[in-house]
Amino acid sequence: KALQLETTSRSMSVGRINRYSIVSSEEEGLRLTTMHGMNGFGNGKIHTRRKCRNRFVKKNGQCNVQFANMDDKSQRYMADIFTTCVDIRWRWMLIVFTLVFVLSWLAFGLAFWVIALLHGDLDNPAGDDNFTPCVLQVNGFVAAFLFSIETQSTIGYGYRCVTEECPVAVFMVVFQSIVGCIIDCFMIGAIMAKMARPKKRAQTLLFSHNAVIAMRDGKLCLMWRVGNLRKSHIVEA
Repeated sequence: KALQLETTSRSMSVGRINRYSIVSSEEEGLRLTTMHGMNGFGNGKIHTRRKCRNRFVKKNGQCNVQFANMDDKSQRYMADIFTTCVDIRWRWMLIVFTLVFVLSWLAFGLAFWVIALLHGDLDNPAGDDNFTPCVLQVNGFVAAFLFSIETQSTIGYGYRCVTEECPVAVFMVVFQSIVGCIIDCFMIGAIMAKMARPKKRAQTLLFSHNAVIAMRDGKLCLMWRVGNLRKSHIVEA
């Protein structure tokens, strides 16, 4: 019985040792790196080195993270197009601003030109009193493009206008006016949001070069001074 108990206790102790002392190679690599032997002084101490890791946040506040192996990265950026327009640089923002308006003018100008072509406005002379065109004074694509600009920007020179002859042309004028308002709201909102970002506001917030540790309400606190050059106090915000 004594031998059996001793054997049982040994097996239990071995079980405990195996249960709590086994460390995976990954965890051991994170804790300790290659151990060196005795140093030149022969004191028998074991020196260890910590694994050198890169900073997660740089000293200037930028995140030191690079995303890789993402196939749908561009699709994710396009899904949130408003934030993408706010985050891009000004030169790309101005290019997007110009392209959106020019492409919309060209698209609706092409639509008015096709309507005039199908109705026969381009084949009939302007002096024919028996023929009523869909859009007055639209004799080609350039004239249709100018009419598209006048409609979307609400210039209204009074030289070109839509008649009651073609309901499709009237619908296109209404549709272009709605699309133009949406484009104006989106682009102006993106530009205003980009201009109102607190990136430049940080230039008027000054921080002390030195920080101190002192007692505050019975606790040790890290404290430094903040100076706001403007009268709008947004430090706590």
